[in-house]
Amino acid sequence: MTRNKFYAVCIFACVTLMTICLQSCIQLPGKQLVINEVCGKEFPDNEWVEIYNPTDSVVKLKGIYLIKVDENGIDHELFRFKSGELAPGHVYVISSMKDELRRHISRSKEVGIELVGPDDNTIDSFYRDDEVGEKAHPANGSYARIPNGSGNWVIVTNASRNELNPEDAEIVEQDMFEDTDSDDSGDDEE
Repeated sequence: MTRNKFYAVCIFACVTLMTICLQSCIQLPGKQLVINEVCGKEFPDNEWVEIYNPTDSVVKLKGIYLIKVDENGIDHELFRFKSGELAPGHVYVISSMKDELRRHISRSKEVGIELVGPDDNTIDSFYRDDEVGEKAHPANGSYARIPNGSGNWVIVTNASRNELNPEDAEIVEQDMFEDTDSDDSGDDEE
């Protein structure tokens, strides 16, 4: 084998090993990310969706996006990651307070939120009526997964925005749910 061929084989082997190492350290989104908490419109510009990485690896966020499916079944893109990574066990909040959401999220109307990968496949979803019924979360509350990332959706009295949901969160009992007949006008404003 000539010296040039030997160097070419060595470089190829090094690049292959580095690629394998990076792929094991930084995962693509697949099923690694989940929607962990959702807070619908309470006050002007105070609504958000929390994404959680329950894995032991960093997950790339570039190209992942959120869509809202409104009460009429119409999809609206809420947000798209242009770059970034989410560390293991951490959350990222996409919020109207940071002017990231392109549409409002109702807490009193039927709503669905989908987390979608760069390949346009749904990674995770939250459909309020299917998950917790037709009731709105209370002011200062939210829809949350307990335990984080894998639990059932519940309505909690105190949102834990940008933090992991506490295992001992106060859960709103079914007969305490706020009726959804309240008016959240302007939910679909851009």
